[in-house]
Amino acid sequence: MSPGVAEEQRTNGPSPARVAALDRLARQAGRFPDLEFVDAGGAPTAGGQPLDARDASLARAIEHTVAHRWATLAAIARACIDRRWENVDARVQAALLAAGAQLFLFGNAADHAVVDNTVEWTKDKGRRGAPGFVNAVLRRMIELRGEVVDGSEAEPHAWRDRRDLLPLPDGRVMRLTKPVFSGDAVARVAEQASLGEDLLLHWINVAGRDAAFARAVHGLRPAPTVVAGVPAEALAAGAQFAAHMVPHEMPGFHVWTGEHRELVALLAAHPGARVQDAASAQPMLLSDRLRPRLILDACAGRGTKTRQLASLHPDAEVVATDVDGHRLRALALAFEGHPRVKVTTPEGLRRVVGKVDLLVLDVPCSNTGVLPRRPEAKYRFNRARLDSVVRLQRQIVEEHRPFLAPGGSVLYSTCSLESLENQAQAEWAAGRTGLRVSRVEVREPRGVPGGPDAGYADGGFGALLSAS
Repeated sequence: MSPGVAEEQRTNGPSPARVAALDRLARQAGRFPDLEFVDAGGAPTAGGQPLDARDASLARAIEHTVAHRWATLAAIARACIDRRWENVDARVQAALLAAGAQLFLFGNAADHAVVDNTVEWTKDKGRRGAPGFVNAVLRRMIELRGEVVDGSEAEPHAWRDRRDLLPLPDGRVMRLTKPVFSGDAVARVAEQASLGEDLLLHWINVAGRDAAFARAVHGLRPAPTVVAGVPAEALAAGAQFAAHMVPHEMPGFHVWTGEHRELVALLAAHPGARVQDAASAQPMLLSDRLRPRLILDACAGRGTKTRQLASLHPDAEVVATDVDGHRLRALALAFEGHPRVKVTTPEGLRRVVGKVDLLVLDVPCSNTGVLPRRPEAKYRFNRARLDSVVRLQRQIVEEHRPFLAPGGSVLYSTCSLESLENQAQAEWAAGRTGLRVSRVEVREPRGVPGGPDAGYADGGFGALLSAS
């Protein structure tokens, strides 16, 4: 149940870790459901001062846990207040959510430290009367906690029908001392699994109740770090990093169990290695029968798939770009000196108009196939946003059609589960490019709370459009 962050023992004011987490979450609460990407910010700071590694780890753990379980924690807090949640000041919401994450989802946080630190922060940040309100609500929240159990009571089909069971990311449940979650079946699952109700209803309508619930359950579990492209010598017994890599169910992929700094060292020592979910690699493999001379990765992002393409097609030049300036700079740095990957600005693509043998469009999407990695996408989904992202995807296809060489192919992929972004979009793109959908990869997410990391996989879609 714990994220593995040791509880600090400070008594002279709120800890820097909690200050950093609360300051950022207060900004997030003011914009919910339009949360920022939880990894988009810089290193956590308290009062403008950088944190040491231990405090930074706790700050990030608090923020990530709140992002993953926002709707769950809000439901618990709502049960302990005498006013509408929407009328509570954003800073107070942040305080209750962050404290709730520690009280209900961390296994090693001392109650008094959580309450005292949160109240002290609220004295400085909240309105008059806010500290007393927060203190009282947190005391009521603590009274809601009951026994943590496993077994039949923790099975998803059991807790979805109970208003007093809190599902935990390790596959167990916490019995609450009174019913907390909604009496409406759909709203209750949305709260327990921490999803936007619009998304859950959409899934029920397009995929059926059982598939929708399976997706909701999958979203409860943490996503493991998976590495690929690691050479055999680095996996041999006794190699420097071998002890931190557990074989994944998909050959060639390994679950990383070491610390982040060691992962950075692994990637530096083996430039061909990459952090990539096993399922997200599948769309690029649809091009394995092709022999392109020039590949354009037009939405390269962090360059994970760029690196995979370079490995998959060793005789090809790979041109990579991205419209986001920050990502483009990081991309250029990542491939500096690479003999076959050329990073350029979108304006610099003029030289490859009409020359691209394989056009790779890993387009922006709703992210509904990767909710354990992108929890902010759980809450913002609605049909208007889905229609907007579909229009953006079509615009990207239209803008990049001129780059195709005669006989060239298009590799289209998303990390979405939505057919409007996937199958329907691939057929539309085929019509616009004069190609046909020749190969398709459809991936439902795999893995449940408490299940083995080696069996985890994201969801998503890939399609190869070719002339034959």
